[in-house]
Amino acid sequence: MLIELAPMEGVITASYRKLFKKYYGGIDRYYTPFIAANQTHTFKEREKREFLPYADDLVPQILTNSIEDFLWAARELKKIGYKEVNLNTGCPSGTVVAKGKGAGMLKDPDRLDDIFKKLFLAKEKEDLPEISVKTRVGMTSLDETEALAKIFNHYDFARIIVHPRVREDYYENKPSLEAFRVFYDICSDKKLTYNGDLYTVSDVDAIKERFPKIDAVMLGRGVLMDPTLPLRIADPGSKQGANKLGDFLSELWDEYASYLSGERDVLFKMKDLWNFLGKAYPASLCELKMIKKAKTRTEYDSAVKAIVKLSSQCAGF
Repeated sequence: MLIELAPMEGVITASYRKLFKKYYGGIDRYYTPFIAANQTHTFKEREKREFLPYADDLVPQILTNSIEDFLWAARELKKIGYKEVNLNTGCPSGTVVAKGKGAGMLKDPDRLDDIFKKLFLAKEKEDLPEISVKTRVGMTSLDETEALAKIFNHYDFARIIVHPRVREDYYENKPSLEAFRVFYDICSDKKLTYNGDLYTVSDVDAIKERFPKIDAVMLGRGVLMDPTLPLRIADPGSKQGANKLGDFLSELWDEYASYLSGERDVLFKMKDLWNFLGKAYPASLCELKMIKKAKTRTEYDSAVKAIVKLSSQCAGF
């Protein structure tokens, strides 16, 4: 089974991916945070940083509801060497949805179908990258799932990544395994990835047992909380990533410092990561508060070192 890493905006960055590979690994395919393709037909510098240089285990993700803008981005990414691009139809952000992008595309199934039809007609006529898609199972209700699954099944997507929540759930409530079952049954001949609330090896094993024909799972917050998780999915007894957290975090700080403007911006980045990583350290509330209050690298490093001392007591670290 392939292990994929979710494109979490602002947290799972190119810097994070680079150092994750160095210190941990176990991921087969990475996805970039979304690239906002629009009528300017230019990539922002921060977007370029996510997909340059080319990497053969990386899939750029495109956010747009415009056929022309998607095709422009796909063509440009093809020139760089990418053989696959991913269309985002799942982002629940209010600003994204308000523009009819991300999960907002699910609101009008007929228009969604028309966009897919025109994209794949264009793909038949020119040498474009393969197209995969990441989606939710509805906009407001699970009653939408079956109709959406039939639309996705109609097209030759390289992969369908299904996060079985509706947009209104954001990341609350439990993923609906019943809704995923609808996609699983209707899209039975497609490559399907399950994504949603996979925090432990047992969580992944349960999905594999319930849906034996899927060939991939996508991890997100589970990896941010425990970076050794992918290694332990492959080998539950693995100690390969043990005792690397301190070095990983120190080098990640240096990586961000190389292009962010000042210590304050780097602190924000690292604190964002600790919002997830800190959940693995319930016994370290005092030190976690120190990280949250830190205003300098010295203060931050002091708190991290105190927590890392406890890391050997935390499963998987």
